[in-house]
Amino acid sequence: MIIETTIHVHKSTLTVLDKISETNRRSRTFMIKLLMQRMMRDNKKMIKSYSRIKYQKRDCKDNWHRIHLGMNEYEYEYYLDMRKFYKMSVSFILAYAVRKYINEIANELLNGNKNTDNYLYRNYIFLRTTMNKTICWQIYWGIPQMIPSIT
Repeated sequence: MIIETTIHVHKSTLTVLDKISETNRRSRTFMIKLLMQRMMRDNKKMIKSYSRIKYQKRDCKDNWHRIHLGMNEYEYEYYLDMRKFYKMSVSFILAYAVRKYINEIANELLNGNKNTDNYLYRNYIFLRTTMNKTICWQIYWGIPQMIPSIT
Protein backbone atom coordinates (compact mmCIF):
# COMPACT_ATOMS: atom_id res chain seq x y z
CA MET A 1 0.00 0.00 0.00
CA ILE A 2 1.35 3.42 -0.93
CA ILE A 3 0.79 6.28 1.50
CA GLU A 4 0.94 9.75 0.02
CA THR A 5 1.95 12.74 2.11
CA THR A 6 3.61 16.11 1.72
CA ILE A 7 6.48 17.91 3.38
CA HIS A 8 7.59 21.53 3.11
CA VAL A 9 11.17 21.94 1.99
CA HIS A 10 13.20 25.13 1.85
CA LYS A 11 14.36 26.05 -1.65
CA SER A 12 18.02 25.76 -0.63
CA THR A 13 17.47 22.13 0.40
CA LEU A 14 15.40 21.43 -2.70
CA THR A 15 18.07 22.89 -4.98
CA VAL A 16 20.72 20.57 -3.51
CA LEU A 17 18.40 17.55 -3.70
CA ASP A 18 17.49 18.23 -7.32
CA LYS A 19 21.10 18.79 -8.38
CA ILE A 20 22.31 15.55 -6.76
CA SER A 21 19.32 13.62 -8.12
CA GLU A 22 19.97 14.83 -11.64
CA THR A 23 23.73 14.22 -11.44
CA ASN A 24 23.19 10.66 -10.24
CA ARG A 25 20.18 9.97 -12.48
CA ARG A 26 18.07 9.05 -9.46
CA SER A 27 14.69 10.35 -8.42
CA ARG A 28 14.34 12.94 -5.70
CA THR A 29 12.30 10.40 -3.71
CA PHE A 30 15.11 7.84 -3.96
CA MET A 31 17.62 10.37 -2.62
CA ILE A 32 15.26 11.34 0.22
CA LYS A 33 14.96 7.69 1.23
CA LEU A 34 18.74 7.25 1.28
CA LEU A 35 19.16 10.38 3.39
CA MET A 36 16.51 9.31 5.88
CA GLN A 37 18.12 5.87 6.20
CA ARG A 38 21.45 7.53 6.96
CA MET A 39 19.82 9.66 9.63
CA MET A 40 18.40 6.62 11.40
CA ARG A 41 21.62 4.64 11.09
CA ASP A 42 24.05 7.29 12.25
CA ASN A 43 22.19 9.48 14.71
CA LYS A 44 21.35 7.51 17.81
CA LYS A 45 22.61 10.42 19.89
CA MET A 46 19.90 12.67 18.44
CA ILE A 47 17.13 10.90 20.35
CA LYS A 48 15.50 13.31 22.78
CA SER A 49 12.70 13.21 25.28
CA TYR A 50 10.63 15.74 27.16
CA SER A 51 10.76 18.39 24.48
CA ARG A 52 8.51 19.60 21.73
CA ILE A 53 8.92 18.96 18.01
CA LYS A 54 11.35 21.42 16.41
CA TYR A 55 10.73 22.92 13.01
CA GLN A 56 12.95 24.72 10.54
CA LYS A 57 13.46 28.44 10.94
CA ARG A 58 10.80 30.61 9.41
CA ASP A 59 11.47 32.25 6.09
CA CYS A 60 9.59 34.05 3.35
CA LYS A 61 6.68 31.97 2.02
CA ASP A 62 8.19 32.02 -1.48
CA ASN A 63 11.26 30.12 -0.21
CA TRP A 64 9.24 27.02 0.71
CA HIS A 65 8.07 24.27 -1.62
CA ARG A 66 5.68 21.45 -1.00
CA ILE A 67 7.01 18.03 -2.02
CA HIS A 68 4.64 15.14 -2.51
CA LEU A 69 6.01 11.81 -1.32
CA GLY A 70 4.65 8.36 -2.00
CA MET A 71 5.97 5.70 0.34
CA ASN A 72 5.05 2.28 1.52
CA GLU A 73 3.54 1.82 4.97
CA TYR A 74 6.87 0.75 6.47
CA GLU A 75 8.63 3.88 5.31
CA TYR A 76 5.78 6.04 6.59
CA GLU A 77 5.99 4.50 10.06
CA TYR A 78 9.79 4.80 9.97
CA TYR A 79 9.60 8.55 9.30
CA LEU A 80 6.96 9.02 12.01
CA ASP A 81 9.19 7.18 14.49
CA MET A 82 12.14 9.40 13.56
CA ARG A 83 9.97 12.48 14.10
CA LYS A 84 8.87 11.15 17.48
CA PHE A 85 12.34 10.17 18.74
CA TYR A 86 14.38 13.04 17.27
CA LYS A 87 11.73 15.64 18.16
CA MET A 88 12.10 17.21 14.73
CA SER A 89 9.65 17.59 11.85
CA VAL A 90 10.26 15.24 8.93
CA SER A 91 11.20 18.18 6.72
CA PHE A 92 13.69 19.39 9.35
CA ILE A 93 15.22 15.89 9.55
CA LEU A 94 15.56 15.89 5.78
CA ALA A 95 17.18 19.35 5.74
CA TYR A 96 19.63 18.23 8.43
CA ALA A 97 20.42 15.06 6.46
CA VAL A 98 21.06 17.05 3.28
CA ARG A 99 23.55 19.28 5.09
CA LYS A 100 25.27 16.39 6.82
CA TYR A 101 25.18 13.50 4.32
CA ILE A 102 24.46 14.62 0.77
CA ASN A 103 28.10 14.77 -0.34
CA GLU A 104 28.87 11.41 1.24
CA ILE A 105 25.90 9.75 -0.47
CA ALA A 106 26.65 11.43 -3.81
CA ASN A 107 30.25 10.18 -3.67
CA GLU A 108 29.09 6.66 -2.88
CA LEU A 109 26.71 6.71 -5.85
CA LEU A 110 29.33 8.14 -8.20
CA ASN A 111 31.88 5.54 -7.08
CA GLY A 112 29.48 2.71 -7.83
CA ASN A 113 28.49 1.82 -4.28
CA LYS A 114 25.77 -0.78 -4.61
CA ASN A 115 24.50 -0.29 -1.05
CA THR A 116 21.65 1.94 -2.17
CA ASP A 117 18.72 -0.32 -1.37
CA ASN A 118 15.81 1.90 -0.46
CA TYR A 119 13.68 -0.96 0.88
CA LEU A 120 15.34 -1.47 4.24
CA TYR A 121 12.16 -0.79 6.19
CA ARG A 122 10.72 -4.31 6.33
CA ASN A 123 10.24 -6.36 9.46
CA TYR A 124 8.85 -3.65 11.69
CA ILE A 125 7.93 -5.07 15.08
CA PHE A 126 5.88 -3.03 17.51
CA LEU A 127 5.19 -4.76 20.84
CA ARG A 128 3.11 -3.67 23.80
CA THR A 129 3.60 -5.37 27.13
CA THR A 130 2.51 -4.57 30.66
CA MET A 131 4.77 -4.87 33.66
CA ASN A 132 3.36 -4.12 37.12
CA LYS A 133 0.61 -1.93 35.61
CA THR A 134 3.18 -0.06 33.50
CA ILE A 135 2.73 -0.09 29.73
CA CYS A 136 5.98 -0.82 27.87
CA TRP A 137 6.48 -0.31 24.12
CA GLN A 138 9.22 -1.99 22.11
CA ILE A 139 9.93 -0.90 18.55
CA TYR A 140 12.23 -2.94 16.32
CA TRP A 141 13.42 -2.02 12.84
CA GLY A 142 14.72 -5.30 11.48
CA ILE A 143 14.60 -8.77 12.94
CA PRO A 144 16.29 -9.08 16.32
CA GLN A 145 18.05 -12.35 17.04
CA MET A 146 16.10 -12.50 20.27
CA ILE A 147 13.42 -10.24 21.66
CA PRO A 148 14.33 -9.53 25.27
CA SER A 149 11.67 -10.23 27.84
CA ILE A 150 10.67 -7.54 30.27
CA THR A 151 10.71 -8.75 33.84
